[in-house]
Amino acid sequence: MKLNNLACAAAAMGMALGAQARAEEAEVLERVTVTGSNIKRIGKEKALAVEVIKKEDIDKTGASTVIQLLDRLPAVGSLLAGTNSGSFAAGAATAGLRGMSSKYVLVLLNGRRLPNYAMFISGSDAFVDLNTLPLSVIESVEILRDGASAIYGSDAVAGVINFKTKRNYRGASASTRLGQNLDGDGNEQSLNLSGGFGDLDQDGQNLLLSFDVYHREPVFSRNHAATRSNDYRFLGGLDVRSGAQWGYWNDRTPNPGKTNALAKPLPGCPPSRLTTRPSGSVLCVSDVDELGTQLAPRTSRYGLLANYIRRVDGDAEFFAELGVNRSETPLDGGYSFVQTIVTPSWAIYPRDGGLGAIYPDFKPTDNLQITRNLSENGRRLNEIRSDTYRAVLGGRALRRGWDMEGSLNLGLNKVDARQSNVVLNDAFLAMLKNGANGQPLYDPFSQNNAAAALRPYLATIANTSSSRLSGFEFKASQDEWFKLPAGAVGVAAGLQWSHESVDARPDPLLQSGKIMNFAVQQSLRASRSVLSAFGEVNLPVSKNLELQLALRADRYNDFGDTFNPKLAFAFRPWEPAMLRGSATTGFKAPTLPQLYASRQAYASVYDYAQCADRGIPRERCGLGSNQLRSGGNAQLKPEDSRNYALGLVLQPSKALSATVDWYQIEVTNTVQSLDPQYVLDNPGRFPGFVVRKPSDMPGVRGDIEYISAPYMNIGKTRTRGVDIDVQYDWSLGVYGKLKFRNAQNRIFSYQESQTETDPLLEYADYGAQPRWKNVFEVTYSKAAYSLGLAARSYASYKNQYSQLYGHGGKLKQRVASYTALDLNFGLAPFKGFKVNGGIRNLGDRRPSYATGEGFGSGVAGYSGAATDLWGRMLYLSASYAF
Repeated sequence: MKLNNLACAAAAMGMALGAQARAEEAEVLERVTVTGSNIKRIGKEKALAVEVIKKEDIDKTGASTVIQLLDRLPAVGSLLAGTNSGSFAAGAATAGLRGMSSKYVLVLLNGRRLPNYAMFISGSDAFVDLNTLPLSVIESVEILRDGASAIYGSDAVAGVINFKTKRNYRGASASTRLGQNLDGDGNEQSLNLSGGFGDLDQDGQNLLLSFDVYHREPVFSRNHAATRSNDYRFLGGLDVRSGAQWGYWNDRTPNPGKTNALAKPLPGCPPSRLTTRPSGSVLCVSDVDELGTQLAPRTSRYGLLANYIRRVDGDAEFFAELGVNRSETPLDGGYSFVQTIVTPSWAIYPRDGGLGAIYPDFKPTDNLQITRNLSENGRRLNEIRSDTYRAVLGGRALRRGWDMEGSLNLGLNKVDARQSNVVLNDAFLAMLKNGANGQPLYDPFSQNNAAAALRPYLATIANTSSSRLSGFEFKASQDEWFKLPAGAVGVAAGLQWSHESVDARPDPLLQSGKIMNFAVQQSLRASRSVLSAFGEVNLPVSKNLELQLALRADRYNDFGDTFNPKLAFAFRPWEPAMLRGSATTGFKAPTLPQLYASRQAYASVYDYAQCADRGIPRERCGLGSNQLRSGGNAQLKPEDSRNYALGLVLQPSKALSATVDWYQIEVTNTVQSLDPQYVLDNPGRFPGFVVRKPSDMPGVRGDIEYISAPYMNIGKTRTRGVDIDVQYDWSLGVYGKLKFRNAQNRIFSYQESQTETDPLLEYADYGAQPRWKNVFEVTYSKAAYSLGLAARSYASYKNQYSQLYGHGGKLKQRVASYTALDLNFGLAPFKGFKVNGGIRNLGDRRPSYATGEGFGSGVAGYSGAATDLWGRMLYLSASYAF
């Protein structure tokens, strides 16, 4: 294997900003910029670890989307797949690096920034939606696993993910892909058509047009063994089958002579569905088959990409890029529900003796809390439509040895979210209390309501948001500025200006708090501008030692200046070995919502204090959803970071290579809201942060009204670990070749503090941060045929989400590791025609399940890749180049 084929673990630094287009038969080496540097030169081993995933490797993974591709990589984590209808960023996908949040990762397309998704993770964290990038048009992915704020600015704290598309493409191609889950759902289809017109070297111009379409049918919980029931007691978990579909009631009459008023089902429940919870409550349960629960929604995506390059003279080019993408995702929003206290004066109070005939302790003077789904008109449907537009115009030229480039970058993401069958809170409760004025009365204590009785109180809400990006950049570089005895000195410098804005407009009914069980949402209109200057020098100190020096200055119009230097080195004591390292500062600017927005959400917490008041042991205390209130803070400071890296690259033979890259990242002034569980468990430290409703029983705390958690610069994060990559090519002569590769990310420590004065708590080896992720691959190839097997392994971890949560004595101590296998094959029977196929999760391996405190209930207790819950997935793709 040639040395420069080590790009996966030791590729040259740089960003794909320059022209990479060349004729397909060209033999000369071209100077390019690759992720991590602004200096254009011939690619070779340098100081920073960049993993490069080429088109042929992408096809072998079996991934149908960008997020599925990234999910296979050991260094990638903190994924958001876009399948949760309750998310603030419903329908969108993103990923983090080295265990850190996706907000610390910069995502580029052809080396340039993309507009952020118009909605925000947790209502505050800005990110680029990876679902707007069709996987079929991606030619390669470069992942820089190092801090790069000195090169790129804000967001590049943990690293950079740069997606590249075709350049100077000639001819035409068509590709299609089909996928089918063996359990009968999740059918996938995709199609890509591409055409390239003109040859840049011969005709002086090239136009690439590409159209892409992708569609996937829903994946239902009921069809898969791991999720066929919400009763997870067979895995040591909880029975979380819903009692709200049938409905239940509690006695909430203040009465010191009563014990806790436990839940009881509404009359008429079939005996086979009655279930007693550990708390003593009795429910009439419904499972995923009746509820129609989905693991993944129906998704459709469409994309059009155009790249145009025109050579003005031998050393100057004009270029333009245009991209248009649409994503449509109808997410399952579940049923609307009612939970309210009904007094004897209400119109729907059960006076006919139905409850009294079944429950002798019922009295017609009791206050009753009723909880039930409002299912007569069907489920809520959250329809997300995301449109992304991107345009780049620019020119580049070579003058007197200087590569110069200027470009204008414009981007827009617009999201429309419509949700049906939501309930008008005031009108519905007024009907329950006062009657329906001659109209059909909806009675939540009855199972025989007509759909017409509920319909007048239903509404459809529509949220619209847009995120805009405008930027201009001019830069110049020279790889031979002047020469030293050890070699040529390279230099780059440039200026950037960017402007981003967000305009979020919730439905007026949400802004006024008129929708039942929905938090109040406020509109947000904000913007910021950034002016930046940057410089970079590559200095050959000796024949064996090269330094990279970089400095970036940014001026923000809303919170001031920041300066970030970087030092990196590459030392080759002898030809088969290279030592590399870097030290850099970084920063993460507060997002516009963190500065200016107000947010209300819901968080799941354990109210241990109330459980103790009621005499419920800690291990039987149930997880409850409570309102979380958080507000913007215009006084926030940027998050500061320090990144250190030290790596070793070895290639003792042409066939064998290995890289080991150690890293440490320290972040201070972390912008975050307090962990609601931490606030609830430490009321003395946060007086007034937990607001409770009036108590309905002497000596028992009232239910939680809301938990306050404003954004502050309060946290600290420190993580260190290592990335290991070993590859070996074994030639079998005329019988072909075997290729082995093992890649692992191992986290030695991941520590965070909850407040500025708190000690750092260790999260590594807990559910929040498993220690390692490993991928082992073996591929046999001969001529135009290949067969491969990949083993994805996920670490064991303690059966606690973090140290903030306790551990029940009867629970298992650790969650087991697990390994899933992926099989792939490829063949090219004749020129221009290629076929790839395989089976993901060949052994139908079920991910490990966590039962400790802090993990989400139900399906959220599973670890590893979410798609492994779908069982075996077959796929087949074919492409033909004309």
